[in-house]
Amino acid sequence: TYPHSRIAHVKGRKPVPVVLVHHNYAGLKQFDIDQACFLARAGYVGLAVDCYREKDTYTFTDRNPLEDDGEEAREAHFKGAFETMNDLLWNPESWRDLMSAYLDAAFAYKAVAAGQAGAIGYCLGGQSCLEQLRAGHALKAIVTFHGLLNSRPMYKEAPDCYNPKKRLTQEEYTSQVKPPPNTYSKGCIVVVENGSIDEHVPPDSIIEWMAEMDQHEIDWRFTNHARTPHGWALGPGVTASSYQEVADRRSTQSMLATFSEAWPEVSQYHVELNACGTAMPRFNRRKGEGKGGKDKSTGKGGNGSDEAKGKGKGAGKGKGKSNTKPKGQGKTWRPKEAGL
Repeated sequence: TYPHSRIAHVKGRKPVPVVLVHHNYAGLKQFDIDQACFLARAGYVGLAVDCYREKDTYTFTDRNPLEDDGEEAREAHFKGAFETMNDLLWNPESWRDLMSAYLDAAFAYKAVAAGQAGAIGYCLGGQSCLEQLRAGHALKAIVTFHGLLNSRPMYKEAPDCYNPKKRLTQEEYTSQVKPPPNTYSKGCIVVVENGSIDEHVPPDSIIEWMAEMDQHEIDWRFTNHARTPHGWALGPGVTASSYQEVADRRSTQSMLATFSEAWPEVSQYHVELNACGTAMPRFNRRKGEGKGGKDKSTGKGGNGSDEAKGKGKGAGKGKGKSNTKPKGQGKTWRPKEAGL
């Protein structure tokens, strides 16, 4: 039902924490797998999570159309992505259960240190991370990139079901969706990397979220990147990307610093490029750390039979062609109807 998830780790290393990579509104795609491979090369296990069922009306090939793919492809993407996303948001209990199942499967994987996990996410993936936090999942660290702060869905009827700026109120969410009770992950570090002009994260939602975190004594940090829009941490060629190199570099450094704080005993390795192809500055390795670049990162399919060897830029030196295109190799398409 969810055949596209991938787990990436470096062979020969001792068990290390796993980091779940949550996709944006479009669903899991090569970019998310590239980011899982980046995390593996950096010293962790990366698990690219897919929360979207494969279905005839929205397939894996519909998830990342470019501007020159034609109107039909763009229409299939827009409708399929928003309908699938809204189905997820209207069913928070099953959404949380699915992410819990991914976490349990990761903990059973031999390359993962027992009980040690974190999560990152983009856009909808930020909501996934925060739903894991609210559900009390065993996470030590969360970092979100241009992620929304609440999980209220859009209305069910067209055209409102295609408008992410028109969502249920909190009162409607409580009465109509009936979300499960929140228990919150104890001791989890939560970092939100946000663009200061992100129209999907209005000031009132920031105030509401901060109050929620403080009420439950969550260790949180909120970073606003100046004059930065929604979609800034998606690589060139990824649908809905508004890639901003400086913000992407700074937020990636922030993510790695957060993981170092959560797991100070785990060595980090320098990786030249992240999944966007952003150059990462070198830092001094801790005593006894290996040279990272000589290790081989592999990404295995969710069923254990497929293998993805870090295709695209996110793999550093991985071979293969990614649909996360470098600059100048295809125009990114952004669905204007949704304000993305």
